Parts: sequence; structure tokens; C-alpha cells
Amino acid sequence: MWFSSIKVITIIGFIIFSICVNAGVGDQGYLGFKYWKDPGAFSEHLVEGDVGRFVGFWSVLITAGFSYQGSELVAIGAGETKDPRKTIPSAMRWTFWGVFSIFIATVFFLGLNIPSTNKDLLSESQDASASPLVIVAQLAGVPVLPSILNAVLLTAVLTAANSDVYSSSRILISLADSGHAPAFLKKTNRFGTPYNAVGVCAAVGFLSFLNLSNDGTVVFNWFLSITSVAGFIAWAIISLCHIRFMKALALQGISRSELPYVAPLQPYLSWYGLFFSVLIIITSGFQVFIEWDTSSFFTAYISLILFIVMFVGHKLIFRTKLVPLNEMDVITGSDV
Repeated sequence: MWFSSIKVITIIGFIIFSICVNAGVGDQGYLGFKYWKDPGAFSEHLVEGDVGRFVGFWSVLITAGFSYQGSELVAIGAGETKDPRKTIPSAMRWTFWGVFSIFIATVFFLGLNIPSTNKDLLSESQDASASPLVIVAQLAGVPVLPSILNAVLLTAVLTAANSDVYSSSRILISLADSGHAPAFLKKTNRFGTPYNAVGVCAAVGFLSFLNLSNDGTVVFNWFLSITSVAGFIAWAIISLCHIRFMKALALQGISRSELPYVAPLQPYLSWYGLFFSVLIIITSGFQVFIEWDTSSFFTAYISLILFIVMFVGHKLIFRTKLVPLNEMDVITGSDV
């Protein structure tokens, strides 16, 4: 909780600082939209002109998506939350508006205050010096702020790690409860903590030390691509499940107004999320088809390949079928 508060306060403070830097406070003087004109807001990639700028934009969507993945995990805490019918909808609204306002504003001001050709953005540094937040402070000539931001970035990493271990361990428990994971993962201590599941998930974090090897950048790009594509697969599945959930409600005569939380602009946003998630997944490695590289191909598509193999394999081994809409259980847990 404290780490999350520090992160939010820092981001708000950084937005205010960025406005001041853009207005002329700092070594660069008044900036305005200077860097949107030269070198430009969009960089060309592979080809020249507007098509090249669009290709450049599309080529970084996987990386951009990684920064926002995890926002869907809010609902996982429902089983351990007091009065989830009230707290979860509130948390969902805060997540949406928090991402839409604070995160988007941060990216907007980073684009105003850092030229896209800045060499530090493209560096292969293994520390926080390549962080755009730190670069803004360095360009402004504020000597102490980069160190402060580095400390805050550490708390942000700890917050993300804590959230990931929590959510992944609860998913393992759910799999164990349904018989799709070893039963020992369900064991808890007297405080209700599933220590076996937490230990298994936390152990995966040791893979991060691979980034300290001589090929650390290659390792990082593998992890980034694998987790990002997996995140887009999760978004696509969530969108598809929500579409089927709404159809099941309508078929069984249950009004969405009876739900504690009603997502806006549905089913259009779910179809939008499904379409673009699938499109981004399929085109995530389009560059390897222009200039073939086997390693880059597997970097881009290994998550998709594993998902298809495991999904089809599960269907073939366990002979499971898609649950008809009129037989879907949309009642269990609704009175929590």
C-alpha cells in the first residue's frame, strides 16, 4: 500500500515537474511541441514516409502493451476482499481512470520533453539511467532528482513483483482447486497464505538474474516479448469470455443491470479489445518475415505457439467441449 502510494504521488509530481520543464524551467529552455516537429513525434521504421512512421508505431505496440498489462488483475483479489460487491467495482473504476489519466499524461509529457533520437533512450544500460523519467530530469539539469527517481523506480519494481506473486499464486490455487495443478499448491499456513504456491511463483523471479549475463539485452528482449504476447493473449481471452458472458446473461433472462458492476460501451469495447489483441499478437513479429531470423521468430511467437499447443493438447487429452451459452453457470458467486 505504501509503495503504491509513493509511486502515484511521484507520478503526479513528475507530471507537474514535466509541465514546468516544458514551460522553460531547466537547461533546455522553453520546449512546447518542439520535439514533435524535430525530430518528430513518430520515427520512420523499415520504410520512409507516413507508412514508415505507422510501421514504427505498430512495431512498439507489444512493448507499450507490456507497460499496461496487469491492470486486469484487480478482480483476482475479490475472494480475499471484504465486501467485494462494493470494493471491486470501485477499484475497477479507479484502475481505468488512473491508467487513462495519470499514465497517459506521463507518456504525453515524456514525448514533449525528450526527443525520440535521444541516445539514452536507445542505450543498453542495465541500470535505471535509460528510464525516460530519469532522462527528463537529466536534460533539465536537476542534479538530485535522477537519484530520487531511481529510488522510486525501485519501489515500483517491488510493487509490481508483489502484485505478480500474489496474482500468480492465486491463479495456481484456482487451478489446484479445479484439479488442473498439483494439490500441494493449495496448502496454506494459519494466516491463510498459500506458501507453496507463493514459493513456486516467487522462484520464477530468479530468472531475472539472467539479465546480468553478457547477453543480458537478448535475455531481456526474450522475456519482454514472451510476457507481452502472453498478456495480449490474456486480454483477448478476457474479451472473448466477457462477450460470451453477456450473451449467456441475455439468453438466460438475466439483466446486466442486476450486476454489481456494468462495464460501459459493451459489447463494442470487448469486440474492440478482442480484435486488436489478436491482430497485435499475429503481427508482433512481422519484421522477421521481411528479414528472416529464426531466433527473432521464436522470440515473437513462442508464447502463441505454447498457448495453441497447450489449448489443443488439453482439448484432445481431456475431451472437453465449449460450454453452451444456456448451460453456463452465471449464478455461482453472484451473492458474494
